[in-house]
Amino acid sequence: MKIETNDLIIRNFELSDANDLCEYMLQRVNAEFEAYPDFNCQKVKKEVEFRAQSDEFYAIELKKEHKVIGNIYLGKRSFNTREIGYVLNENYQHKGYGSDASKAVIEYMFSQGVHRIYAECAPQNIPSWKLMEKVGMRREAHFRKNVSFHKDTNGYPIYWDTYVYALLNSYEEVCSD
Repeated sequence: MKIETNDLIIRNFELSDANDLCEYMLQRVNAEFEAYPDFNCQKVKKEVEFRAQSDEFYAIELKKEHKVIGNIYLGKRSFNTREIGYVLNENYQHKGYGSDASKAVIEYMFSQGVHRIYAECAPQNIPSWKLMEKVGMRREAHFRKNVSFHKDTNGYPIYWDTYVYALLNSYEEVCSD
């Protein structure tokens, strides 16, 4: 897949993306939401190889810098549905790149016949659910204590609530009314 916007290219990962991937993944080691505590740059080769072969992870490249500034996740789910997720390098957040990439990917997925796209995030992750609303997704649910990214001092999972946002293929909505 390759999608271009004015500022971005959303594309498959390449092995040459290792340094950029390492840069933003190291920012996620102690992240409040979806941390990767065991990530280090020695593991980046394996991670970039995995992503380069994946049909669910896509690089977000900033055109003017030819730099991968994050990724879009498009997990395949039952019933012609995709789960979308996004991670951006902290140095490129709050500039509209996340919503630009998400809109472009959603439009592309719908043009390919995907029925529904959904995402989940913690209620405390305000920038994430605001991005979902900005791209037209609607909050459908509030799941209580259903995910865990961290453990307490005794090693037990700390569970978080999540909001579920979704968007239906608008062509299908018009045809089914």
